[in-house]
Amino acid sequence: MTETDRSRTFSPSKLGTYQDCPRRYRYRYVDKIKRAEQSVEAFVGTCAHRALEELYDGVLHGKVLSEQDVLAFFDAQWDKNWSEAVVIRDKRYAREDWKKLGREALSLYYKAQAPFDREKTVGLEKRMGFALETASGPCRIEGFIDRLALAQDGAFEIHDYKTGKSLPAQEELDSDWQLAIYDIAVRRAWPDAKDVRLVWHYLRHGKTLVSARTPAALEALKADIARLIDAIAADHEFAPRESPLCGWCEYRDICPLWAHAEKIAELDEPARGEDEGARLVDALAALEERKKSLREKAKAIEDEEGELKDKIFRFAQKEGVSAVFGTEFQAAVSEKKEHKFPTKTHAPEAFAALEKELKSGPFWMEASHFDAHRFLESRREGDWSDAQRAAMDDIVARYAVLAQERAVRLKRRKDEPED
Repeated sequence: MTETDRSRTFSPSKLGTYQDCPRRYRYRYVDKIKRAEQSVEAFVGTCAHRALEELYDGVLHGKVLSEQDVLAFFDAQWDKNWSEAVVIRDKRYAREDWKKLGREALSLYYKAQAPFDREKTVGLEKRMGFALETASGPCRIEGFIDRLALAQDGAFEIHDYKTGKSLPAQEELDSDWQLAIYDIAVRRAWPDAKDVRLVWHYLRHGKTLVSARTPAALEALKADIARLIDAIAADHEFAPRESPLCGWCEYRDICPLWAHAEKIAELDEPARGEDEGARLVDALAALEERKKSLREKAKAIEDEEGELKDKIFRFAQKEGVSAVFGTEFQAAVSEKKEHKFPTKTHAPEAFAALEKELKSGPFWMEASHFDAHRFLESRREGDWSDAQRAAMDDIVARYAVLAQERAVRLKRRKDEPED
């Protein structure tokens, strides 16, 4: 295989990395930056996978290991491969807590699956793949199946082991594409395959979930994969994508989103406060708090202002006047009827219906991104035919509510000399 061919080989995990974060993909597969760091979650998964591979290798050779043998193999892998490169980010749990978690997960699986004769294992860590044509050129999709088996009904089963804490809903698995990629590979390798099932074992939950794909779904998947590969080929920026997965990324110290956080995390408290970036952000946060406090005060003042205007309006009504005078200022009081249309904020469904109707009619240029004042102004003064004006009147009748608009405007008393 040439270097060009290698660069056009994509595994499910490689494609998944790009979907999760293009920048992590670039660091790992384009820049080829090697990192020894490994999350403890990934380390637990690796040790559990090796223990299960040992178990099923024994089954393939006619020997079923005991549960204690499997756990002993897990312990040996753990002790042999543990190093300072294994990172525990959640400080509530120590190394032995994670080791215990892995052992308990394997015990759950062993008890649920023994004596391991429900299907015939035909491959462990089996490399499978297929060629795929894309707009950006030919490529190959290839990866390793944890365990490939033949069920008693003749169907192939693609088994995958998960040690994570989450348990997905069936709907989520039915749309998962990573194992479905191997479904395509198995059908290519054995065209006479009776059926293919996708089987996930969630070890920490003692739960096995199964899904299947139709031929139409697999064709759609191939098209989706091709589009994703074309997107990768066209991507020259590989922008970082923030997500909960960032906490487990091995490239945080060079990622634009997290490099500064990692830098100041290494500093003690006094030095952290002296970091220029930290000081600038803290100053901005303080300003935001001041703005928030001022907005709250302004809102309280506006509420008080509204109450006063209401009292002035009621006073003017009671006295039968349109101007109320203070010692230096006067308040002009007026009242008029005005159509009030639904808004996107307070009546979104009615607003959407109104906007849709306007878009299909002759008034959209007058009411684009619907502006009630502009629409009513056009209705009063626009050069419309009788039919168009009737249509505008119909929209007003069906959507607008005639509401009383009150206004209280403060100005200096006219009988007072100006400075």
